[in-house]
Amino acid sequence: MALDTNNKETALSDNAEIYTPHKDVDEKEKWKAMSKEEKKTHFKDYYAVPLLVGLIVVAIAGYLIGDAILGYRNIVFMATIINDDMEAETLDEFNKDFLEYLGYDYKKDRSNVCDGFIVSGGSGADSVSATEAITSYIYAKQLDAMIADEDTFNHYASLGCFLDLTDILTEEQYEKYSDYIYYPEIKKIEGDNTNVPVPEKETIRPKETYPCGIYLGESDIYKELKGVQPNPVIGIVATSGHREEAVKFLEYLFQNLNK
Repeated sequence: MALDTNNKETALSDNAEIYTPHKDVDEKEKWKAMSKEEKKTHFKDYYAVPLLVGLIVVAIAGYLIGDAILGYRNIVFMATIINDDMEAETLDEFNKDFLEYLGYDYKKDRSNVCDGFIVSGGSGADSVSATEAITSYIYAKQLDAMIADEDTFNHYASLGCFLDLTDILTEEQYEKYSDYIYYPEIKKIEGDNTNVPVPEKETIRPKETYPCGIYLGESDIYKELKGVQPNPVIGIVATSGHREEAVKFLEYLFQNLNK
């Protein structure tokens, strides 16, 4: 008889199983001892779900990585259309057509003429978000051209955001657009936080108006976008990293002038 903790005899023998050291059965030994049906049940209960989840996670991660790598295309031109919205499919076809006009490969390169930048007429939050996005693109030298209504164009022109067209166009090119050249109304804007830097200049705020915009009302190709603005103005951004493409964008938009 075994003794309990109070030195009393118990009904268990001295070699009862609870008095023997506990031994963990090796997983391999368990597996070997199982029948075929038991193995199937064990696998379903303990491994099937985690394995399936793992495979799904790997598949999703692989798809996202592959899509990011294969879907990456170099942006060769970027323009923002401010205070206007177009059909996404129409704008996509517009970008593809311009990219073809430039002679770039659609599989490797991308034109990014994008709309939806509502800086006036929308909510305060939308305006702030759009303005911050435009400013960040200008600072990063990613934005090549801007299309906007006169008031918005005047604001950015007052900050010196646009190149003087006489500095970037040939005499022949300038003469071609001469009937549509826009001289913005330059306004005094208080505060240093509105400065937009450009190469070799600390401040570029113009003191007087200059020819930096072109009306798009006579562009047959731009009309095909069916925007709500009948005659917006386009300007080439001073920090543009693709000035040659920006000039070709003007040529693309005004192909009807060559007819």
